[in-house]
Amino acid sequence: MKKTQSSQSKDISVPNPKKETYNNLLVELKSILDRGQAKAYKAVDNIKVQTYWQIGERIVRDEIEHKDRADYGKVLVKKLSKDMNFGASLLYEIIGFFKTYPIFHTVCGELSWSHYGYLIKIETDEKRNFYQQKAINNRWSVRELNNQINNQLFENTKHEKIKLPKKRKIFSQIESLDIFKDIYDLGFAGKYKSEKELENGIVKNIDSFLHELGHEISYCGRQIPVKIDGLNHYIDLLFYHKGIPCNILVELKTRKLDARDVGQMNKYVNYFRLNRQYEHEKDTIGLIICSEAGIEEAQYALGGLDEKIFIATYKSKLPTVEQLKVAVEKIKK
Repeated sequence: MKKTQSSQSKDISVPNPKKETYNNLLVELKSILDRGQAKAYKAVDNIKVQTYWQIGERIVRDEIEHKDRADYGKVLVKKLSKDMNFGASLLYEIIGFFKTYPIFHTVCGELSWSHYGYLIKIETDEKRNFYQQKAINNRWSVRELNNQINNQLFENTKHEKIKLPKKRKIFSQIESLDIFKDIYDLGFAGKYKSEKELENGIVKNIDSFLHELGHEISYCGRQIPVKIDGLNHYIDLLFYHKGIPCNILVELKTRKLDARDVGQMNKYVNYFRLNRQYEHEKDTIGLIICSEAGIEEAQYALGGLDEKIFIATYKSKLPTVEQLKVAVEKIKK
């Protein structure tokens, strides 16, 4: 009697993958998928930006051809809005986009249409270019760009800016003056009377401080020891910029800048450059964050050190409009 094929065959059990191995695989695959989706979204948004620019160019060209007809533009937008199923406000935004960026190569592929939605509302070229370059260099999200505009980063930088030489490229494709702000919002650090309390507040909220510092900067430690001529010195905070790459030394001063602060930082920067800097790294730079920096004091103290040391001031976060309203209501009661 012949055995049937089914009786001869045996069930082959496939072992489940090890949990740790499978989890690692799953994480990698999700990462690949996320990167692919991000690239796809970016590609779609780039196409949208290009398409809207072309639409804006064509509408404006038609307006110019009929500039002798009063209110032609308004009538045209109204009719196009209906026939193209576009909101009139979007069409006006598209037209404004082209008029703001009439030369297409000035449109950056790294920014989305939503970024440009905020940029075209800025009146002056200087201010708009400032935010555009900051958004590109720091890879700001749309929300971050809007926050920086609302927080008046340009106004603070322009009015409080320490006068330094014009921007120059000193770190590959990254410009030194684009790394740091002129004013840092340290409201997240809470109440502080001394530099030690300010440092504690920053370290306790290090994620918030890293957000203030900008993109590609990581925290390395606090009170970093430096031994010079047998004496111990301590640097308040140490960071690392992965994009440059280089060390960033940060000193905190809860008072007005003194020329001696610059000398102290120069000593630390030189020490790091000679003793703790790898061959592949760019030169260490220093950042002094103080409560106040006189322009002349900073200029003279920084003479010849503009590629080594940067100075910024800090402010405490002001209460929001909502908080002020609540306070007023309490007073009324």
